Amino acid sequence: MNTNDKHAHAAQGRVRPLRWLAAAAATVLLLSACGSITQTAATPALAANDPVAVVSLANFTETPAAGSSATAIAANVLRENGLTDVRVAPADAASNAMFDTAQREIGEKKLAWAREQHVKYVLTGAVEEWRYKAGVDGEPVAGVTFELVDVASGQVVWSATGSRSGWSRSSLANVATSLIGKLLAPLRAHA
Repeated sequence: MNTNDKHAHAAQGRVRPLRWLAAAAATVLLLSACGSITQTAATPALAANDPVAVVSLANFTETPAAGSSATAIAANVLRENGLTDVRVAPADAASNAMFDTAQREIGEKKLAWAREQHVKYVLTGAVEEWRYKAGVDGEPVAGVTFELVDVASGQVVWSATGSRSGWSRSSLANVATSLIGKLLAPLRAHA
């Protein structure tokens, strides 16, 4: 092997890792464009046995029962996060949810119910998007907002909002479960 061949081989060896690194960076950039999450910095320290109630999430979409689906997923995610006393509040047929400010008196009813049940926190929120995008690919997309309310004070102690879209072969349930799991990740039981 002559000197020119050695230099060319060495240069090629340096280019491969750079190509791999560029491809990895492009993938991360592409995947990060598929959704966004924002949340408050402070998260309350939850004990495993802190009673938490999940109330029906408002459904601001055209998809029937999107709020109910998101509520069920959220309750299961909280249980997965180590909370052992997660309750689902009874649905109120006359209300869309506690989160809607026009429905604040219904929210007060939910807080009264939570106080009767000796619940420490209430998780509420809204579903803003829950559908498959129109078009050839039909990509699933979900958008959800959560608020954690301290029952004793009635104050919001934590909140988060996020959206996520999937690929055409993804299911809406998969995208929504992943989004809700990431949004509620800070609400874990602490020792």
